[in-house]
Amino acid sequence: MDEVIVEVLGCGDAFASGGRFNTCFYIHSPSYGFLMDCGATSLLAMKQRQVNTNDIDLIVISHFHGDHFGGLPFFLLEAGVGGRTKPLVIVSPEGGEQKVREALSLLYPGSLDVLDNFPIEYVVYEAGKPLTVGPLELQAFPVVHSEDTLPHGLRLRFQDKLIGFSGDTSWTKELVAIAEGADLFLCECNSYDLDLKGHLNYHTLLANRPRFSCKQIMLTHFGEEMLRNAEKIAMDSAWDGRKLVL
Repeated sequence: MDEVIVEVLGCGDAFASGGRFNTCFYIHSPSYGFLMDCGATSLLAMKQRQVNTNDIDLIVISHFHGDHFGGLPFFLLEAGVGGRTKPLVIVSPEGGEQKVREALSLLYPGSLDVLDNFPIEYVVYEAGKPLTVGPLELQAFPVVHSEDTLPHGLRLRFQDKLIGFSGDTSWTKELVAIAEGADLFLCECNSYDLDLKGHLNYHTLLANRPRFSCKQIMLTHFGEEMLRNAEKIAMDSAWDGRKLVL
C-alpha cells in the first residue's frame, strides 16, 4: 500500500480564531487525493500550500455549516473556469447537490453553467450504512450539533489506513466508535473550560481519553478560549500547514 499523507489545510473554527483557516484536511496518496470538509477559506489555504483543485478527486462533507462546506462554490468555480475535465465526487449528507447549487447561485449569480464543464457525482451517506466510493470506505455516525446542518462524524478507510473525524459535536458515545482502532482520530475541541452547545471542551476529552482506542488523536477546531490555554494542553493538536504520514 502507498503511504497516506494528511495535510492540515485548515483547523480553525467558524470565526477563524487565531488566524486559522476553516476546517479542511487534504488526505492523499500518490494516486488519489480527497478533502475532508471544505470550509469557506479552503481555496485560499490550498493555494498557500500549492494544492491544485485538479489534485482533488473527492470531497467529503461532515455537515452543512459554512466553515465546513462553504468553500465548495469557490472550489467549483475555479475548477470549472480553469479547464478541469476529470470527474469530481462530492460525498455529503442528504441535500448536498441542492445546497451546492444554491450557494453557487447566491455567491456568483449566473455561474451555474461552470458545473457542466466537468463531471460531478453527488453521493449521499446515511448514518449506520457503510459506503464505498472509489478507493474510500466510509461510515457515518450521528453526532450532536446544530440539527439543521445534518451533522455526522466519519470513519474513512483509505489505502489500508483508518481515519476518524468527529465533525462538530458535543460529547456523544459515538465518538468512541468513530475512534476505535483508527490510525488517526481528528477530534474537535472548540473550548478549554467553556461548555458550548454543539461543541467539545478539553476537560471532557481528557476525561474520556482512555475510552479512545485510536493510535493517535489530534485535536482541532480551536476557539479563542482554547487557544489562550494552549500551553496547558497535553494532547496532540493540529495547526495549519501540518503534515502527517500514516
